[in-house]
Amino acid sequence: MTMNQFDIIGDVHGHATELRQLLSKLGYQKTQSGYQHPKRTALFVGDFIDRGPAQLEVLDIVRTMIENHAALVVMGNHEFNAIGWFSRNDKGEPLREHTEKNRKQHAAFLNEVGENSAQHKEWISWFKTLPLWLELPELQIIHACWNPQAMAAIRPYINDHQQLQEQQFVHCYQKGHIAYQAIESLLKGVELPLPATHYFLDKDGHQQQMTRIKWWQKHGSFREKAILPDEYAQHLPAHSLSDEIMQLADIRKPTFIGHYWLQGEPSPRSEMVACVDFSVAKQGQLMAYRFQGEPKLNPAHFISHADPL
Repeated sequence: MTMNQFDIIGDVHGHATELRQLLSKLGYQKTQSGYQHPKRTALFVGDFIDRGPAQLEVLDIVRTMIENHAALVVMGNHEFNAIGWFSRNDKGEPLREHTEKNRKQHAAFLNEVGENSAQHKEWISWFKTLPLWLELPELQIIHACWNPQAMAAIRPYINDHQQLQEQQFVHCYQKGHIAYQAIESLLKGVELPLPATHYFLDKDGHQQQMTRIKWWQKHGSFREKAILPDEYAQHLPAHSLSDEIMQLADIRKPTFIGHYWLQGEPSPRSEMVACVDFSVAKQGQLMAYRFQGEPKLNPAHFISHADPL
């Protein structure tokens, strides 16, 4: 692995054509051992599945790259949700509820893999091996939120490679459990309740009364840090947030995340935090950030699958 030479790739969500296009633009060549680059390593921020038309092809590309030392990955919340859907507790109940909403979100993967098939079991076993985060000398990667307190809380439930231990998965799906709370923050982001009577409709049309927070933003009130359309955010109170939340922005190393369904012209969220999820599953772009060892992130280093060669 060449020092400092990394391509951080955003949430793919089953879009294999766009992934192949992006890898080609980044200079990765298709070989008998999968996609390879002579000098660079791909880093994936998770969320390989759900929504897209070619999820197993995406998984095959990524896993082959990992096996041939061409890539590293972290777990996304969709892989975590898939584990919970498939797995059972000691009462035989699924760890993730089989509600209509949850099945709809996961249906494209279930239909392609064959629910409860041998192939389904195989991919769930692989998902369980994915680390929650990567901390390299030059940079760090997590799916949604680099939260040192949540990392400390989940430490008893993971091994030295940041992988959840098999016997600990059940706790991660128990609402109120410390492991559940930690996973929610790390893989889904910091969320705060909206004031009474406030709600918004998410990208799938579901009514929500919690809002994600721009944890990477050093300054700002609840209104300014809430990840909401302006027509919703302008009605929120402008009170200060807790020191615990504000301290999350104290990032000292380039940090890469996915998860947040960004749109528009790509740019870092701050000097030290870049999100590479630009909504490929909603007619957006599959995005990468070409990291060259820079101490502060550069908007010119974003590359989209749709960029001209």
